[in-house]
Amino acid sequence: MNHFHRVCQQSYPYLAKSVLSLTLLGSLSNCTMGETITSDAYDSQSQIEDRGDIIMSYEETDDEVWANIRTALIETEFYDDLASDLNEMLVFPTDITVVFTTCDEANAYYDPNAVTITMCYELIDEFLSIFTENSETEEDFAYAVIDASLFTFFHELGHALVDLYELPIIGKEEDAVDTFATIILLDVYEDDAGALSGMFQFEAEAAEEAENLESLPFWGEHALSSQRFYDTACLIYGSDRQEFAFLPEEGYLPEERAEICEEEYEQKSEAWGTLLEPFWK
Repeated sequence: MNHFHRVCQQSYPYLAKSVLSLTLLGSLSNCTMGETITSDAYDSQSQIEDRGDIIMSYEETDDEVWANIRTALIETEFYDDLASDLNEMLVFPTDITVVFTTCDEANAYYDPNAVTITMCYELIDEFLSIFTENSETEEDFAYAVIDASLFTFFHELGHALVDLYELPIIGKEEDAVDTFATIILLDVYEDDAGALSGMFQFEAEAAEEAENLESLPFWGEHALSSQRFYDTACLIYGSDRQEFAFLPEEGYLPEERAEICEEEYEQKSEAWGTLLEPFWK
């Protein structure tokens, strides 16, 4: 049973030729609610007033590569459309500003004091190397920019929702919002490739970490990228074992882990569906 799902009718035109065939199946303004899990535990939280929206901002930069990224973000209007959909989908007690900007480092983060998500051009540029192998046109490049940033955006949005909704997260919040990003892409948007893009980003980061094991911060709040890779791969496989049979078949996911992925996916999909149920419009 899919616990965290909406049925959508209209496709995003700018994603039809994505490098990973990234497709968000519909503007949520044209969506109807699918089956969700209800919970009386959060009735008090559901009383929050809808006083805010997600607001997108694209800061200028003198760097040519980052300027091209900015241009792609603006001209596709992808994130503006996505923000509009999320604003129609969820109740926000205050505005959440999403700023694409230069940061002097490859990073993305949520600031609870400013209620701001910062998406660094440097990080998108770093991830672009994963998706630009077959990018021959400006259009291909634009789709690659979306592929390189979407999972990270939802990861940071997960942090914002945990903060604003005061969600009771058990375990590491970083792991929880990785799950949120994967689940919302799989269940709400039915966007397999968006979830896969996050998985491949973790794979690339894991390869870099393997070369510097002695200097890794094992005490840090993030799990190792290799762990995040397998956790994400497991959720994807568990969501549809037939569709994603290539994950264990091609060695992305060990068979012993693959055996429990359907149960793991169902559990985490239901958990996030329950947590967010009071905040759907």
